[in-house]
Amino acid sequence: SNHILSFMVIYLNTEHTLASCHGFNLDIKHPIIFQKDAAGFGQSVVQLEGFRLVVGAPLVKVSDSQTGRLYECKYDTGRCVPIPLQIPQEAVNMSLGLSLATGPNSSQLLACGPTVHQVCGKNIYMKGFCFVLDSKLQQQKTIPAALQECPKQENDIVFVIDGSTSIDSHDFQQMKSFVRAVINQFKETNTLFSLMQYSNRLKIHFTFADFQRSTNWGNLVNPILQLRGLTYTATAIRKVVRTELFQSRNGARKNATKILIVITDGEKYQDKLQYKDVIPEAEQAGIIRYAIGVGDAFEYASAQEELNIIASQPAKEHVFQVDNFSALKTIQEDLQEKIFSIEGTQSKSSISFRHEMSQAGFSAALSYMGPVLGTVGSFDWSGGVALYSSNEDPVFIKTSKEDMNDAYLGYSTTVATWNRVQRLVLGAPRYQHTGKVIVFTDVDGTWKQEAEVKGTQIGSYFGATLCSIDVNQDSNTDLILIGAPYYYEQNRGGQVAICPLPRQRAKWTCEVVLRGHQGHPLGRFGEALAVAGDTNGDKIKDVVVGAPGEEENKGAIYLFHGVSGASINPSYSQRISGSLLSPTLQYFGQSLSGGQDLTQDGLLDVTVGAKGQVLLLRTRPVLRVDVSITFTPPELPRSVFECWGQETTNQEAGAAVICLTIYKNTPDQLGDVQSSVAYDLALDAGRLSPRATFAETKNWTLTRVKTLGLGNHCETVKLLLPYCVEDSVTPISLRLNFSLVGQHITSSRNLRPVLEVGSQNLFTSHFPFEKNCGTDHFCEDDLSITFHFSGLQLLVVGSNLELNVTVTVKNQGEDSYRTMVTFFYPPGLSYRRVSLTQNWRPQRSMRLACEAAVPENKTLKSTSCSINHPIFQEGAEVTFVATFDISPTATLGAKVLMKAKTYLFPPFQDCSIAVCLKIKCDISSLGVQEELDFTLKGNLSFFWVSQKWLVKSSAEIIFNESVYSQLQGQEAFLKSQVCVGKEYEIHNPIPLIAGSTVGGLLLLLLITAGLFRLGFFKRHYKEMIEENIQSTHFSNEDSNSLTDDLTAPK
Repeated sequence: SNHILSFMVIYLNTEHTLASCHGFNLDIKHPIIFQKDAAGFGQSVVQLEGFRLVVGAPLVKVSDSQTGRLYECKYDTGRCVPIPLQIPQEAVNMSLGLSLATGPNSSQLLACGPTVHQVCGKNIYMKGFCFVLDSKLQQQKTIPAALQECPKQENDIVFVIDGSTSIDSHDFQQMKSFVRAVINQFKETNTLFSLMQYSNRLKIHFTFADFQRSTNWGNLVNPILQLRGLTYTATAIRKVVRTELFQSRNGARKNATKILIVITDGEKYQDKLQYKDVIPEAEQAGIIRYAIGVGDAFEYASAQEELNIIASQPAKEHVFQVDNFSALKTIQEDLQEKIFSIEGTQSKSSISFRHEMSQAGFSAALSYMGPVLGTVGSFDWSGGVALYSSNEDPVFIKTSKEDMNDAYLGYSTTVATWNRVQRLVLGAPRYQHTGKVIVFTDVDGTWKQEAEVKGTQIGSYFGATLCSIDVNQDSNTDLILIGAPYYYEQNRGGQVAICPLPRQRAKWTCEVVLRGHQGHPLGRFGEALAVAGDTNGDKIKDVVVGAPGEEENKGAIYLFHGVSGASINPSYSQRISGSLLSPTLQYFGQSLSGGQDLTQDGLLDVTVGAKGQVLLLRTRPVLRVDVSITFTPPELPRSVFECWGQETTNQEAGAAVICLTIYKNTPDQLGDVQSSVAYDLALDAGRLSPRATFAETKNWTLTRVKTLGLGNHCETVKLLLPYCVEDSVTPISLRLNFSLVGQHITSSRNLRPVLEVGSQNLFTSHFPFEKNCGTDHFCEDDLSITFHFSGLQLLVVGSNLELNVTVTVKNQGEDSYRTMVTFFYPPGLSYRRVSLTQNWRPQRSMRLACEAAVPENKTLKSTSCSINHPIFQEGAEVTFVATFDISPTATLGAKVLMKAKTYLFPPFQDCSIAVCLKIKCDISSLGVQEELDFTLKGNLSFFWVSQKWLVKSSAEIIFNESVYSQLQGQEAFLKSQVCVGKEYEIHNPIPLIAGSTVGGLLLLLLITAGLFRLGFFKRHYKEMIEENIQSTHFSNEDSNSLTDDLTAPK
């Protein structure tokens, strides 16, 4: 109960609405306001075909047990009246009108009340009722036809498990785990369990009484040991049915539903009892039987037939088959759901017990397959939807993922169509606290998840609102708009993601996001979404988004245009604040609907819900204006603009025809509409001196203000040339700038047409000048050019400071346009001026203008001269002088060649006995006025003969005389020559050599004689030998004496 109440508080505080998705030029001057003193009036709105508007008031108290009411509001009367419905007595406090939806063509209405209170004992369940109405608001169907009866309070379930030898110990433990899991799933219900094991022996492990007394039922299952033996399945069933467990003495309850679950791994074996003797007794006792077959044995038809006999009928609803005992856990949820579904079952139309808090109809949609009701509270608020096909039980569509707990799947619902196949798009705004949207597709009768996209911000409520839109109107859904009204950005609250419908298995992505105006962090932008249809006549549908929290809950709505390429322009085209329409409005934009003509004028309308009020905003007729400007004559004649020296004023230049054609973009039934059109005309706008004026104003501007209806409207204005025209190449421009303000349409409550947003309002046309190009209108000039250097034959850098080039240009063909002469010259020159020297027609000046270009490289510069722009006429000739400055240090790119030669006399110099030295000097550069000295140094060699030397040196400079020139008066080439001569005498050395030799010999003789006298040449070798022998004899005698002394006894 606490969970139910908190869920409802969320709804009431957020002013949530689930608007069915159904654009720009909305009239805010004359809104139609419907007001009703009914609680919740305006919480939901929907448009139907037949000019019908239905408003929900889900909180109004109709009676003690009924809440909610539907109202039909009519444009012609401005009043809202209740819609009579046959409400079932069990629809207690249903909040009728909390959600409204229409079909694909708005021919049906689905109105839901998702808060039906069903009291079952001490519990209050939350169900829902929905009603299908036709286009005349006649009730056709109630969904569901009746609420499910309260589930019975008591269930007695008996497990009969196979303990025969064919089951190994591990599989037996798996079976026990399955039993524990099933019991755990029913722990919050008034359900009792009992268990018996069988083989060829039977053993009751615990009864209902044992289970009821136990504080820990796990202790009842854990000690069970396997019996082993044969398989007496029929005998075990008879014991349960006839004598044992379903007896009051074992704790069975009189009013409890009796359920038997048999788990076996094969056919019965050597059991003398037959099923035909047992099963009828179980049927008679009202025992509902489920048979679970485990293993390969049931691949055989006989084994499968045995399971079908054991189970209640229909067998497909009561038989489970798995390959092994480990797979038992895969059928836990299905078994639990089937057991729950039989509680209180009176017919096939009953709904699962797991939907006791479903709130069916919290969101709603009408599909070709039938009504779709969002059941946000089903399966512990993981949610889902119920699809009610005709004459069939409802199909519950959900995802079984464990992470979906409290996700609120089905909080929003919409239908998407692609290639005539419908898909269901469901929002789960509380999934993992960030939200998720899932697309489901019917695959061979089974609804499977096809794609999903998740929110990115915690608490954003991504998926709270959904809207599918066929932008290009080709019967295929192009986009899914996903609202996240609590998405928070700095100064902005809420956003809407634009997500193209996913194709096949492609990942679903949302690349474009719609946002509201800054300054509204609590605006809840995206809390309501609607498709308004094609409101501006561009054949593309538009979207309206509600932001009821903006401006302190006064609210606002936004219009977004569809664009080509099946998308939405992320910049809104119109924002309408609730405070502009009425100072008392609150939560303006909490619900939206569009796409229908409610005012019977052929234009689509948008309805906006607010607190206690609903506003009908009409779309305005959208006008388009085409402009054409033509000139008479088509070209301005030469006879008018060529003055030939005769200054004339205000020459008639022809006329301009201005035509404005006004169309309706949007088809309607309003007939002709009037508009105030103001347009400004300007000639040669942007030029300092316009070349033409209007004859009416004698000025270059003209203003008109007219009231025009639909159709073509033309005006002729005459043009003048106030002066002679120099520029006859560029056409005279005529610019038209207009504005349009629609006038009130009295027959349609003062609705006013509006000019199409983004339409062109500035037009320019051109009045060309007649060209002198002959009959073929194709100008072929014949230009020639000659030039000379004004008598200059030789250019000397540093001497000449200017270079004058005389140029003559002739045109011997038809008119030449934008004639140019371009000079190319080295960097040492620079352009200075140009002067006209000769004109072919002195009565009319010739215009020259030269401009030096920025050099693109360092080796070449250029200057371009325009010749009488824009036209250099046929037969024209002009001579002008272009002057260039010459830099004194200019380098014109040539080379200087310098040579030096040295001559040695006599030329017959013999180098065979001496080495001649050759010297070469390289001069890398030689500046102006720079001196260069050469110094040669060396030693003269000695020769055996006496000679006389003469050295002669000379220098010569050679240069390119076609590039360089010698300064005048300095033509003489300076030469310098030095001659050096010297005589060398060679002396005779023979007498000196002879005297030195004789003197040396005499000195040698004297030295030899002196040495002889001193005994230098006497021999003493023999005497030395004798002395040596004698000394040896004395030494031996001494040695013997010493030996005797040492050896004598003492």
